[in-house]
Amino acid sequence: MKFTEHRDPTVNMIQHYQPNQVRVNQQTLNNSVIITQQHLLNDWPITHIDQLNQSHLDTLLALRPEVLIIGTGEQQHFPAPKWFGYCIERGVSLEVMSNAAACRTYNVLTTEERIVVLGLILGQHIA
Repeated sequence: MKFTEHRDPTVNMIQHYQPNQVRVNQQTLNNSVIITQQHLLNDWPITHIDQLNQSHLDTLLALRPEVLIIGTGEQQHFPAPKWFGYCIERGVSLEVMSNAAACRTYNVLTTEERIVVLGLILGQHIA
């Protein structure tokens, strides 16, 4: 799935997504990644939404998003309900969706100049 280009080359935009792979600007990534407009952390140690814990969320929340998105693979999978409450207590909405939808939403919010953090789970294999 190809995405439209952003005009500011200093901003991280998702150029292409396919199962278990994302291209941010000119960098292709195959492992779970955290993407913001200004940061790219390509060593997020999570391969399945069931692994999500407070430490993972704290890493995302430390980037001070207005909106926090987690892409859960090819299909939408929800984390434990307590993690939604954990984010709400910190004043941040947690949105969970498939990776393709998460990539599209990240790009839209970025072009609206919203402060968005995307945790994208790649390398997930669900039977």
